[in-house]
Amino acid sequence: MKLKEWIDDPKFSQKTIKAAMLLVTFTVALIYIVFHLEQAGSFLSTLFSLFSPFLLGIAVAFVLNVLLKLFEDRIFGFLKRKNSKIWRKCGRGICVLFSFIAVFLILGGIIFFVVPELANSIQILTAAIPSYVVTFTNWLNEVLTKFDLDQLKETVMQIDWTSFLTQASQVTTDLVGSVATATMGVASGVLTFVMSLIFAVYMLFSKEKLIKNLKRVLYAFLPPKRAQKVISVGSLASNIFSGFVTGQVTEALILGCLCYLGMSIIRLPYALLISVIVSLTSLIPILGAYLGGAIGAFILLIIDPLYCLWFLIFLVILQQVEGNLIYPRVVGTSIGLPGIWVLLAILVCGNLWGIPGILMGVPLFSVVYTLLRTATRDFLQKKGITDLQVEKNCLAAPADASLDTEEP
Repeated sequence: MKLKEWIDDPKFSQKTIKAAMLLVTFTVALIYIVFHLEQAGSFLSTLFSLFSPFLLGIAVAFVLNVLLKLFEDRIFGFLKRKNSKIWRKCGRGICVLFSFIAVFLILGGIIFFVVPELANSIQILTAAIPSYVVTFTNWLNEVLTKFDLDQLKETVMQIDWTSFLTQASQVTTDLVGSVATATMGVASGVLTFVMSLIFAVYMLFSKEKLIKNLKRVLYAFLPPKRAQKVISVGSLASNIFSGFVTGQVTEALILGCLCYLGMSIIRLPYALLISVIVSLTSLIPILGAYLGGAIGAFILLIIDPLYCLWFLIFLVILQQVEGNLIYPRVVGTSIGLPGIWVLLAILVCGNLWGIPGILMGVPLFSVVYTLLRTATRDFLQKKGITDLQVEKNCLAAPADASLDTEEP
């Protein structure tokens, strides 16, 4: 059959041609990217820098939208329900203003009250490391001698604890320095920051209009079912991300405050430093609080093993309160992701994008998991397969077509 006859064949539909062209284009683009990774990375970096004010504005608007909903629905909800003339004219502007004020007050409080104390604690801890090492080494030597663990004693005593802790403190200092450098970088990019705030304010004021226009574009260039599917996926992603951000940040703040309060009551040293570490690491689901607790326990172990013991007892109690009272009520089922998927999200996205990947990987995987679960349920319903049949594995196997053919 000639090529023209093959193309004119009714079975060879226009959709097949489009699909083949898209596949070929995607393959060629993928091959080019693989063999020109440096150029592709440079292009993406340039593209990101060009659109960085807009992307940063979207991120700021997304976070502020959580506060905006709080002011509109909870604090000023009585005016919104009355739909008064004042609310229609000034309601959105007042709520946006209060949202920005709340964010600046929180950031200002952290910068002027928490950061100086945190830096002072790090400086004191770094300066006191040699004396803590001597105390810890003597205590460890007494314990190993008491229990007649000479071989283990020789191994432990060969460790240069001073060098190890000095390197650890240097890592902490470098981290603080990198944060300061990033802060200076943000300060130097004042124009980008101001433009992002302008974009954020515009998007918050006109979010209903922007969403409406986006829906119009989707329905104009996509089939109705496809456009509706894209809109539902976008709505699902928005709900999951906003629920995750709100829940995790609230839980981290509550956990950090409870940790600081408890450590202050039982008079443990470096309460603010350890509480901030626990609060920041608790932004990572499942593993975060344990990681922060391990760091805090190690710091207190070097100072005094008894402090470490009291801290571990307190941490177990705090984890019980967090797991049974705080997390179910604050975060709840906003993520709806099994534990194994959470670990997979942390590992995969953490390796790809570092700390931002660890934080954003969980809601991203939650969206994928929800879509996969919904698609699986729909396909099973179309095939008439119930969950009970799947669990009992009592599906009728289709007859083998090869058995129906008779040998000549």
